[in-house]
Parts: sequence; C-alpha cells; structure tokens
Amino acid sequence: MIKLIIFDFDGTLFDTKYDIARSVNLYLNELGFPSLKEEVLYKFIGNGSDYLLQRSLEEVGAKNFKNYSIERFLEIYKEEAIKTVKPFDGIEYVLKNLKDKTLYIVTNKDEESTRIILKKFNFEKYFKRVIGRDTFGIKKPDKRLMDIIIEIEKVKPEEILVIGDSEIDFEFAKNSKSKIAIVLWGGIGDKEELEKLDADFILYEPKEMFNIFKC
Repeated sequence: MIKLIIFDFDGTLFDTKYDIARSVNLYLNELGFPSLKEEVLYKFIGNGSDYLLQRSLEEVGAKNFKNYSIERFLEIYKEEAIKTVKPFDGIEYVLKNLKDKTLYIVTNKDEESTRIILKKFNFEKYFKRVIGRDTFGIKKPDKRLMDIIIEIEKVKPEEILVIGDSEIDFEFAKNSKSKIAIVLWGGIGDKEELEKLDADFILYEPKEMFNIFKC
C-alpha cells in the first residue's frame, strides 16, 4: 500500500519551463552571450540550477565556469519565476483528493524558488514537506536523500511512490526500490525515451494517478 507520494516539481506539478528558459537567456545576455532556443534549454532542466547553468554556458561556448555566478542566475530567476508559471490542468483536483496520502515535493530546484511558486497558487497546504537541492545539500537521484525521507516518515521503500517526468526521477525511485510513475505531460523530456523506461506506471494526464490506487 502506498503511504507516501513524492512529487517532482518542474514538468510534473507546474509548467515552469518558459520562465526558466527566459531567466537563463537573460543571464546569458547579461554576460554578453546570445540567447539559446527554448527547446535547447528544456533539455537541461531537471538536474538543478548548477547543471542548467553549466550546460547553457557550454552551449554558448563559455569557458572557465568559476567566473559565472549561480547566485546571480537565481536572483534573476526569482524575479521571473511567477510570470507565466501555472499548475498543469487537473493537478490541483488530484492533490485535493489525495487526503489519505502523505505528500512531499522533492525537486532539484532550490527550495526557496519552489516555495515562491507554491505560495502564489496557495499550494503549500497540500504538502507535508518541500525538499530542494539545497535543503540537505543532496540532489536526486542520490539514494541518501531517499534514506533521509524514509527515516523521517518511518515508511518502507515499497510504500513510496515517486511521480516525476525524467530519468532522474526514475533512478531516484529505483535506487531505493520504490515505485515510480513517469508523467508525459510536462513538455520537457523526450516522450519516446521516457516511455522506454521500465517504470511501474506511465501517466498521460493527471487524473490517471487515481488508477494507481485502484490496483
């Protein structure tokens, strides 16, 4: 029986990709580099701001990454984060109807940026905990992060369901032998590649989450 559901954030609960891509390009422009196409930037989302920034800088041919500031990028993103972001259609209905489950967010986004968006849409009330890349200094798919959660909640790995839109989420769940549901509505990952993963569940729209608990 599933007791704890761990949601990814970007591309799973919220459509954040436009604000993230715009923030990266604003920072690149500030540094004197050209903008990158959104479709290129989407491929870099999901493994934290440090990875996103490094891959974007590599793409424009930047060198000596120590000269560039993740803090400055995050300043820009915090200003841009709520301009076009929105929850995916049907997500809030699902969250309202999962009252018998404990809900977490575990994201490779920083915790503060995540909470800014949750607060805007009054979504904080649905989640017991929000864990970002900086909360414990550990990112998905590191098993140590799941070990911390298991210790906090006193649950077994098989009582946990991870819901996310990337191979990182898949590895995060499988590293701890937890269940994994891969979602395909986020518009960030490659759908064909995600469908090839040996996930426990593949979801095409949020309401399909209810089918998991009928199994």
